[in-house]
Amino acid sequence: MFSTPRALVLVAIIVIISVIVFAIYRAGGDSVRTSTERQNNAAASRADQGALDYDACRDAGRLWDFRAGRCGRTSTDSRD
Repeated sequence: MFSTPRALVLVAIIVIISVIVFAIYRAGGDSVRTSTERQNNAAASRADQGALDYDACRDAGRLWDFRAGRCGRTSTDSRD
């Protein structure tokens, strides 16, 4: 059927192809993980900044407008 050298070459080709496919698969996973990590870090930064803005608004004696996501009117203002 197959001689020993042919079988060894066939096995070597299969191993090389498997290693290449695994490397490509691994690289794709790394890029997705990196992208997700960057998005998570950006969201955490925005959340931290929002908390700081909220605290600064309260410290200034104003009310936080949650709908607009910013500091609104003063707490002594009356609603119309």
